[in-house]
Amino acid sequence: MPDFSRTTKVAACLGFLVPGIGHVMLGRIGRGLWFFVWFAFFANATAVSPILGTLGTRVDQRGCAVAAGVIWLYATLDLLRILVWRRRKALDERKRERFLSAFGYYLRGEYPRARIKLRSVLKLDRDDPDAHFHIGMTYKREGMPRLAKRHFRKALVLDPWRKWETDVKRELKNA
Repeated sequence: MPDFSRTTKVAACLGFLVPGIGHVMLGRIGRGLWFFVWFAFFANATAVSPILGTLGTRVDQRGCAVAAGVIWLYATLDLLRILVWRRRKALDERKRERFLSAFGYYLRGEYPRARIKLRSVLKLDRDDPDAHFHIGMTYKREGMPRLAKRHFRKALVLDPWRKWETDVKRELKNA
């Protein structure tokens, strides 16, 4: 997955100033152009309405300003949603890569190296019950039951869906 950190930062800065620019920079061209065109239309109508009033054309300046503001707010919130989604997706990808690497070490019997990789997962998400469970398994395999039990209990406490409940109880009984 490519690194979007620089593009994301620039898109965020520009996107909060002018609606649509951030979307275009992040590859959402249609949505970005839609926001930009409508924001520019209403912002220009707000600025030009006093001039049009002297020509006999009536344009509601406040309504155009409110419409431009609503479009700006919606575009900003939409850009925030996209940025948060991208960050979450990148975080999940890094966690997955580290888990795969840790499982490779675990299967080869290199438990300390597997633990290092699993601890790097905990640096990304310290409340990850999967990482705690597997760290506990590495400690159990190396004959360190006290540390294994500690991580098994953490996995049990942190697991909201009780995915590890039966495995943890079995391992706590056997450790």
